[in-house]
Amino acid sequence: MNNAILTLAAFTWRSRMTNAGVIAFAAVALIPTFITFVAIQYGDGFIENPVDFLREYIVPINVYFTLPFITIFLSLPTVATLYEKGAIAYIFTRPIPRWTAICGLFAGSVVSAIPLLLIASFAPSLMFGILMPGSFGEVMNLGIMHSLLLAISILPYSALCIMFAIWSKKPLLWAAFFLFFWGSMIGSLPGDAQMWSLHHYVMGLAKSMCGIESVATGLLPPSDNPPADLFSILVLSAVTVAMIYLAQLASKKRDIY
Repeated sequence: MNNAILTLAAFTWRSRMTNAGVIAFAAVALIPTFITFVAIQYGDGFIENPVDFLREYIVPINVYFTLPFITIFLSLPTVATLYEKGAIAYIFTRPIPRWTAICGLFAGSVVSAIPLLLIASFAPSLMFGILMPGSFGEVMNLGIMHSLLLAISILPYSALCIMFAIWSKKPLLWAAFFLFFWGSMIGSLPGDAQMWSLHHYVMGLAKSMCGIESVATGLLPPSDNPPADLFSILVLSAVTVAMIYLAQLASKKRDIY
């Protein structure tokens, strides 16, 4: 059982991280670092406090854009390719529980995403630490918490994408809707609807772990009444388990060839 999980996790990692596509993923992960570099070099005193810059610009960019983008394009293609080539039939007809195969695909997606998310979260802090050494301790601490935030958040996001990839023949539309529109937009608007968005709980953790109080653009700000940290972690954990379970059920109902 463990061998099946490890084998599929390794397959997922190879299929995503050992081809030319990884260059595009790395480029996306480096966008926050590029923004940081430009702000430091050409901002003409624009950055008064590096920690505030990271909180108002870089952390929101990663939560609103980098995290869902990397999740979608690391989780969906491998499963979609398995269905298109008919290889999923071989995997799902092996004498192992289907949930182990799904856990392997999920684990591979998470392991593939974490290095890219670490680049997106820690590299900007490291750049500040090198180019503005007076803030080294503060920005490094924030970089660690920022990295931990994204590592926690990738779990439910990836599980959701795996479920859509198995359940639907158009998983990209569903994933984009739930992670970008329903997530980043609805999850940031005031009202009861935000409690049904994963983004609401991720931003609650971001406010606590990274000290976010506002975003630079003023659009889609964090909630004034974020959920408690423990509750956010419980919700994100529950969603992760629930999506893997639903993916198992969906795998039994979707035709395989």
